[in-house]
Amino acid sequence: MFYSKLLLPAILLQSLYFTNVGSTGAIFPLYIFPGDPGICAGWSAVLDSISANPTLPFYLIVNPNSGPVDTPDPGYQSCIPQVRSLSDNVKVVGYVATGYGSKASSDVLNEVTTYMNWDVSYRPTGIFFDETNATADHVQLYTSYAAQVRQDVPGDSFVILNPGIPVSVDDYFTISDMIVTTETFFDDFDPASLEISGTKPASKQAVILHTGPQPFPLPSSMRWLASD
Repeated sequence: MFYSKLLLPAILLQSLYFTNVGSTGAIFPLYIFPGDPGICAGWSAVLDSISANPTLPFYLIVNPNSGPVDTPDPGYQSCIPQVRSLSDNVKVVGYVATGYGSKASSDVLNEVTTYMNWDVSYRPTGIFFDETNATADHVQLYTSYAAQVRQDVPGDSFVILNPGIPVSVDDYFTISDMIVTTETFFDDFDPASLEISGTKPASKQAVILHTGPQPFPLPSSMRWLASD
């Protein structure tokens, strides 16, 4: 089974609800202020989509301020638990940029720790490491980042790496739970560009598409991403 994830803009989530997408999941960068506690108007489209598809895996990336803050706004404190309450298939991960390996590792790890110091009721259970430099020279670096997440969230951690391009070094599939191997404009996406093999399983690959048409041609897109 070809298994990957698809990003849709929030405005499209509200109308499409991911109907009949089978085993495909949805990864969504929630770089959106959630709004007032208990109302979560900024996330309403995502909330509606999860409610309509409780068996669909959702991977939601929270990003309060281009990374974490020590104490998130009350909107985050209220809305993250609300999202989780809708389905057991929701994973919330925190955004951390890595500068393609150039950002000081101490700064990256400090940001991971900042997320993990949030109260357990709204704390992410994983990290989305953006700007991943998935080359052989950086395996040890990203292994240390993943290890920190595993240590902080034993048994329920989730590590996503985002190089945004195909990854040739198999080690990255071992240290992570998911890798974004394509991040591009909707019109530029070519399913043939995906590299699927025993060491690069489709089950660990994610596709992020942006700047798509409205209305979104959901059926054809899902055939790209979920076929026998």
